Amino acid sequence: MGKNIETFEQLTIMLKYVADSSPTYKKIAIYINDNYLQIVFMTTNELAEQVGVSQGSISRFFMALGYRGYNDFLQNLQNIVSKELTAPKRLQFSEEHSIKGKYMHSIFDNELANMEKLGTIIETPAYQQLVNIIADNKPLILLSARMSATIVPYISYILHKMRNDVSSYTPASPQWDTIELLNPEKVNIITVMFPRYPRLLVEKAQRLHKKGFNIYGITDSEFSPLIECSKQAVCVPLTVSSIFDIYSTPMIFLNILLRDAAQKLPAISERMEAVERAELENNVYY
Repeated sequence: MGKNIETFEQLTIMLKYVADSSPTYKKIAIYINDNYLQIVFMTTNELAEQVGVSQGSISRFFMALGYRGYNDFLQNLQNIVSKELTAPKRLQFSEEHSIKGKYMHSIFDNELANMEKLGTIIETPAYQQLVNIIADNKPLILLSARMSATIVPYISYILHKMRNDVSSYTPASPQWDTIELLNPEKVNIITVMFPRYPRLLVEKAQRLHKKGFNIYGITDSEFSPLIECSKQAVCVPLTVSSIFDIYSTPMIFLNILLRDAAQKLPAISERMEAVERAELENNVYY
């Protein structure tokens, strides 16, 4: 795995160090330093063309930085710049690269790389604990806000078929302001938080953590503000090289998570059959 750089300042230090190796590396480093926000939308070919060097030089440069290659570097860079990539900037950059018809390949490559990481993620203790929490008989609260909250209805819909006592809270919910009044020992909270991290959600998670609530996080990075508020957290990568973040990998992760949790629920077969009978009786599906 490549260097795990947390900030652009750290990246700049590394770029300066490698730039001294050769004039070609210096040329690449300068371009990255000046255009790092746009690079998350570029393929290897496009970057080589913009810098005016060969693809081989690009590959060797990122290996000199400590990465397996360009795509490995791109994953780390996305974590660094995700807070700076506002929607207007994403629109501007994606339009510039879509004219050339190349940036889509970068998106596909990023998504495939993200999905390949799921096999490792689902083997972690944090993932197993998340499975156990869903299968636990305590009431379960799904907590999120803004863009991150758009995937909560998917989780909630499936969980209601699987078990009882599932609630979804966002800042627009009446219950949002009264969560702290609940008994921390009698509920579990799953919080979904992806960039750009909503301030309301971060502050809510911090307050709940201080009050002793067990928060189990689903986020994108070890540097997410949700990490310090969570009893356990699972990091699932997502692609930011589009106008809006691409949630296909988190959605696949959630499907696997719910499948594994369902296998631990007692009498799940009987419950699913009862749900199916109720839907047939009510002519739910055309």
